[in-house]
Amino acid sequence: MGVFGANETVFLTSGTALVLVCNTSFRDSIIFPTWSGPPHALVYNDKSGLFNPNLGEKLNRLNWTNNNIDLQLDPVTINDAGLYTCDDMFQKRPFFYDIEVNVIGKFKYVSTLNLHQTTSSVP
Repeated sequence: MGVFGANETVFLTSGTALVLVCNTSFRDSIIFPTWSGPPHALVYNDKSGLFNPNLGEKLNRLNWTNNNIDLQLDPVTINDAGLYTCDDMFQKRPFFYDIEVNVIGKFKYVSTLNLHQTTSSVP
């Protein structure tokens, strides 16, 4: 049995939504792929699609997309950065798809205006 898969790197800003796409050719399966990721390569779900209760606050930000293969994380935080893996071991060929997620803090635009203070004296 050969293992096949691909790697991808994603850069995004904290506070945005992220859809982790499992790039498997077996998209008509009734079995959910297993997703794992930060912290510490924790397994996020079982084959029935139930999320791991040990995910803590991240559990409130995870959802399946309409196809029950891809995973949505909304909103992402700095702590979500790391390696995510989609594992489709119950297909005829094992499939692993790795996505490296890099999260940067929100940029805050600060405008620097030249303010001229005028003073007037009233006689």
